[in-house]
Amino acid sequence: MKYFYYSFFVLCLLLTSCSEPGGCEDIVCTKEFRIITVKFVDANNNPQIVENFASINKRTGETMGSNNDIINQGLYVVANDSDLIKLSDRGDIIMVSAIHPKTNVKILLEYVVSGGICNCHVNKISGAEIVKL
Repeated sequence: MKYFYYSFFVLCLLLTSCSEPGGCEDIVCTKEFRIITVKFVDANNNPQIVENFASINKRTGETMGSNNDIINQGLYVVANDSDLIKLSDRGDIIMVSAIHPKTNVKILLEYVVSGGICNCHVNKISGAEIVKL
């Protein structure tokens, strides 16, 4: 009977230590807060403020990051770690749009950004860092 309880205890321990299918592995994250940005510049590489900046996840239609916030003159947020669970781990297409302040021409950019519940930070897979207007 002693071996039965011991075997039962070991079996319970093994079953509770297994992660469920599709679950996250144990991950260790840093405390940094990642921000993916785009910087708009003029022909002389001077920062350029644009109008009606928007960053939208094409798959979900959700607005990403603090889109209306300018970090620095001409520098805008495409996505940040607060968007982590809104993104898939394989990457989502983020559509960025803005209006050129002098010509009123609409600027359209495409980024691919990954995240997901099992990741620590957003990650830019593709997209421009600097856009010359």
